[in-house]
Amino acid sequence: MVVESLLRTTILEGSLSLATPLLRADSLGSYFGVKGLYVKYEGSNPTGTQKDRAAALHVATAKSEGYDTITAGTCGNYGVSLAYYARMAGLQAVIYVPRHYSNERLGEMASLGAKIVLVDGSYEDAVIESSRIASEQGWYDANPGSKNWMIGLEGYMSISYEIVDALGGAPESVIVPAGNGSTLAGIYLGFKELLYSGVIERMPRIIAATTIHGNPIAYAYKNGLDKTPTLSNVRETRLNEPLVAMIAFDGDLALKAVRETSGFVVEVPDHRMARYSRLAMELEGICVLPASASTLEALTILRGIDGDGAHVVVFTGRCL
Repeated sequence: MVVESLLRTTILEGSLSLATPLLRADSLGSYFGVKGLYVKYEGSNPTGTQKDRAAALHVATAKSEGYDTITAGTCGNYGVSLAYYARMAGLQAVIYVPRHYSNERLGEMASLGAKIVLVDGSYEDAVIESSRIASEQGWYDANPGSKNWMIGLEGYMSISYEIVDALGGAPESVIVPAGNGSTLAGIYLGFKELLYSGVIERMPRIIAATTIHGNPIAYAYKNGLDKTPTLSNVRETRLNEPLVAMIAFDGDLALKAVRETSGFVVEVPDHRMARYSRLAMELEGICVLPASASTLEALTILRGIDGDGAHVVVFTGRCL
């Protein structure tokens, strides 16, 4: 069975096709007591994270629609992805970044030709400012919550297609890091499409892993809310920046995905994220960002309800 990826799209004169490996992780599985464990390693994307999938489609769309500039707010990884694909396509990337973040990847963005605008405020402030300027200047808006954001979700849908293609069917569960909830929402939509088209017979359990220091998806899940709220009391750290959020732009859909599939949400402190990152390297030789390795926390719960099928942890980013 071959499932065609939505990422097979023309950016320049050639065709871009992103696909990442699904790795058997027997050592990690044995450590956590979960059989049939696999790692979907998004760190093998060109700029090292799953953000390449969304950025590639946004840039392709912007170019096809005649834009010369593309913009987004970011805490780092997404900005590098947009800068990379914009340079390939001959577009100008303008990236808005919170001034107080660690900003470890600013040099990469600049080396790829991106214009960087530092914002005095939160990640959400960077997104809002980027969208405002995009509207004023007639730039392509690649921000979460923008009119184009579904294109980014289509990029993440391809993760589901590749998992099913590799396994020959749906896994028992898929564990995804969640900040905005965009990657998780896209993966959920991908599996839904495969279910409706008859490629798979059931949905996997969708599980979210996030920071203990503030995320609207986790808050809504714990408190039985139907919608994700805006949070005011969050604590950003160097390790949790990809996960901490005041606003989860795709949080409502991510929350629906978790509840509809009988999944759950785990909140992980920084010290355990760092430990899980070390474990991934020690046991499997996989270099993964601590925020991405937060997915391993869910295995402590799955140990008792793992079932007989495959379980997939999505490692969204490699070590910097």
